[in-house]
Amino acid sequence: MPAAAVTPPRGEGRPPPLAVPAILRWCDAHRRRTGCWPRRDDGPVGGGPPGLTWLQVDAALRYGLRGLPGGSSLPRLLAAHRGHRHRQALPPLTEAAILRWAEEHHRRTGRWPSCRSGPVPGAPGESWPSINSALWQGHRGLPGGDSLARLLARRQGVPPRADRR
Repeated sequence: MPAAAVTPPRGEGRPPPLAVPAILRWCDAHRRRTGCWPRRDDGPVGGGPPGLTWLQVDAALRYGLRGLPGGSSLPRLLAAHRGHRHRQALPPLTEAAILRWAEEHHRRTGRWPSCRSGPVPGAPGESWPSINSALWQGHRGLPGGDSLARLLARRQGVPPRADRR
């Protein structure tokens, strides 16, 4: 005679619910330990329930599992609560903002920025290489097919680098 299927009592065998404050504590601890915010492929959650991975945390945030409402993600949670820039949801760029930053760079250094000029002071998280890339590839609200050098030549009359020497 076949054995009858045994259903565990309600709640047994189910993973414990998750809460945003606990996830943020685990994120902070991960950052202190590694110097980086956690990503979904970072493996086990240190200090979390045994067996919990960052992939599971991200899935719970996205799909509303384990008592969470859903519609979020690990990057979105860190952007909202810890100010960490979410690479898939960076703020739009405008030519006007880029030109303001370029003028400030020129005032400060006496040189116009290039795609190798590094971070943009006064614009946390922005860098001239990433701005040049967004201009070229058409990301972050820009049309694409442009470059920092072309924008500065067109709008500021800055000669191409070879002509400045």
